[in-house]
Amino acid sequence: MTLIETSPTLTDAPAPTTRRETFWAVAGRAFWRQARNRIATGWVVAILLISVVVPFLANSAPYTAVINGRREFPLFYDLTRVDWLWLIWGFAVASFTIVLWRTGKRPLEIEQLRSIRVRWMAALGGAALLATILIASLKSDFLDVRDYQAMQQAGTVSEALYPPLRWGYASQEPLASNRLFEFPTRQHLLGTDGNGRDALSRLLWGTRVVLEIGLVSELIALVIGVLYGALMGYYVGKVDILGMRFVEVVEAIPLLFLLITFVAIFGRQLFMIMVIIGVTGWTGIARFVRAEFLRIRSTDYVSAAKAMGLPLPNILFKHMLPNGLTPVIVSFTFGVAGNIVSESILSFLGIGVEPPTASWGAMLNEAGNPGEEFRWWLALAPGVMIFLTVFAYNIMGESMRDAIDPKTNKVE
Repeated sequence: MTLIETSPTLTDAPAPTTRRETFWAVAGRAFWRQARNRIATGWVVAILLISVVVPFLANSAPYTAVINGRREFPLFYDLTRVDWLWLIWGFAVASFTIVLWRTGKRPLEIEQLRSIRVRWMAALGGAALLATILIASLKSDFLDVRDYQAMQQAGTVSEALYPPLRWGYASQEPLASNRLFEFPTRQHLLGTDGNGRDALSRLLWGTRVVLEIGLVSELIALVIGVLYGALMGYYVGKVDILGMRFVEVVEAIPLLFLLITFVAIFGRQLFMIMVIIGVTGWTGIARFVRAEFLRIRSTDYVSAAKAMGLPLPNILFKHMLPNGLTPVIVSFTFGVAGNIVSESILSFLGIGVEPPTASWGAMLNEAGNPGEEFRWWLALAPGVMIFLTVFAYNIMGESMRDAIDPKTNKVE
């Protein structure tokens, strides 16, 4: 019997396995390839990180100290409910970012990748939400009026470990030292304001207020705009016509006069300022979502979902919304930048956050009037921070818009 050798053919060779990429992976690579986008993203991440850990950067209370012969941890005991909420949600966001990065390196199909990420997001979000409810209902803020630096000079405090800046946003120099509107020194790197408070500490604490109003207000606007725009885009005819007329009514509301009226009647309340900005700023997002839903409502997969008898929430939020959120994410970044500017204007005019809460706009106000006495060193830092933060968000928004556009996204 003769053995016949056969040479391998092309059909015998194993087919190369290529991993499919999600749309956002391709768009993210297009976004990340430009240096300006990486710098802008780094700046935004740095601002977010400062907002989370600012109690550990600028605080008059020490991390730990021996007070009257007993070891205590004043800074951790003084953390407020807001501090804990920032820490919890910051940890949740950082953990989910790590999950995105680690799962992105695994050779998984798109369906498996999406399933893993959704489970992690649900677990982390649920845990953070549960912790938020517990802290809001059980935690009470402690007002610590002890002056640890004076106690240390008196000898009642020893072995104290302080944060890098030993000043909180409301800590004042003694009036006897007459250190008001002080020019930058080694002790106060950005000087002091009219109440003897350290300007650098207030600048760091102001990042939290600015982002709280910018992010929370835009999240409120995002929820309202997405729901309203989805319903208008799905139900055409009378619903769409009446809905658009209501959108025009909301757009005609003067935000500044509305906030001035609210502050005059109810006083300065940070949460209500965020709510007012959010419930009046959703119209642009609603228009985007409506336009996307009008475009995709006649596609084959939506018609198939209707033919299968799927419930309306399933069709709207599981099938249509994921394919219509692309322009909304771009609009979100521009909205955050606009809310930061709005908050700075309100605080500059004196109708923003309640003193002594730190805000960049309030710090500009404290610098004085250029027509009378203007202290440029107090206005320079908050002005630069406002400019760079708004500029970074705008760069991110424009670059995201280019990255998700197939005509400009040339990444292969």
